[in-house]
Amino acid sequence: MSPPLATFGDNTLIKLTLAGQAECFTVLIDRHLVAVRKRIYSMVRNVTDADDILQEVLLKVWRHLATFRSESSFRTWMTQVAINEARQLYRRERSKSLCQPLRDLDAFASPGESPHQTLARVEATQQVRGAVAGLPAKYRQILILRDFEELSAQETAQYLQSSVAAVKSRLFRARLMLLAALRGSRTRELAGRGHRKTVTTRL
Repeated sequence: MSPPLATFGDNTLIKLTLAGQAECFTVLIDRHLVAVRKRIYSMVRNVTDADDILQEVLLKVWRHLATFRSESSFRTWMTQVAINEARQLYRRERSKSLCQPLRDLDAFASPGESPHQTLARVEATQQVRGAVAGLPAKYRQILILRDFEELSAQETAQYLQSSVAAVKSRLFRARLMLLAALRGSRTRELAGRGHRKTVTTRL
């Protein structure tokens, strides 16, 4: 008679799971689920979000179980996966708030700033926001994460599930596109002013 699965160590259960015995994964997860759930709930107050994170953690642990190298305990590894997921949720929420319309705080003049300077600053800010909003989604996202959220290249790569090299390449392209959009906007503005001046002169 075989010994109960619950008596097996974590490493044995992992090996058996990778060998095709899926029931061993259930025993393994049940052993650590309470501790990991408690860690998630300590970081995420919204119960629905916490439950979603837990489901995502279980899915990622299942998919990446073969990468576990026993350099730490399985519980520590699983908990770290949970922490990373909670952090990514926080960053996504912050990113969403940046994409939403901001209050017109730029309209308030800074100390010592003339009305003309205030108007110029507000117009410049609006132009940048408009140019960013007009970029393709993948370039707009990379600009928000790196230049507005100020995430590192490594953090951005992790968030996008991409490589650091790909993040740097896309960011470079995004900044070029933003610069081109701003220059185009400036050119159209100057052309419009010239047209209005010509009409005024003729009148």
